[in-house]
Amino acid sequence: MAKRDMLPANATPLERSTALAAAGIERVEIPLRALWDPYNCPEPFLVHLASAWSVDRWVESWPVDVKRRVIAESFNLHQRKGTRAAIRKAVEPLGFVVEFIEWYRMAPRGVPGTFRLSVGVLDTGITEDLYYELERLIDDAKPLSRHLIGLSITMQTEAQVNYAVAAYDGDTMTVYPYIPEELVATATAAPAIGQHIIDTVTVYP
Repeated sequence: MAKRDMLPANATPLERSTALAAAGIERVEIPLRALWDPYNCPEPFLVHLASAWSVDRWVESWPVDVKRRVIAESFNLHQRKGTRAAIRKAVEPLGFVVEFIEWYRMAPRGVPGTFRLSVGVLDTGITEDLYYELERLIDDAKPLSRHLIGLSITMQTEAQVNYAVAAYDGDTMTVYPYIPEELVATATAAPAIGQHIIDTVTVYP
């Protein structure tokens, strides 16, 4: 038996048709958990999820996986905003590696309160628009008491290196005849005595 609506008896045909059409919404599954999960939310709704999670910077041209990482890191970014960790959280979802050079580590020593950044772009490369977007992300996340005076981009390439090790060795050996350290000879001595006598006789006339 069909469910009865709660409309009064004097409801108009439009109201009854609207109630009948809206009743089907009960059968529509709404995946609320997936909608609030940055890694499972359907792509068309990511921009709305980013707004709900207070993402400071959003660029529609970003790849989908970058958008999801930016949303996922938004809470941690706001927790650490104004620290070096916040800059890392803002930049690393784009696939970059950040190295800080504080004023006291510069050579020569820099102006107190300043810092430089060296950003490794790995194999992804960087465009002019992304470079300026990177500056804006850093400016939003950095401490207000710190001033960025240099941003250098370094290209890093990772590859598998195969190597092998070979060893060639040998021994030179000289073999001499065996010579004992001490020669010992044994023999049996047989003693003997010999005598030879000659007589000379002279005969005269």
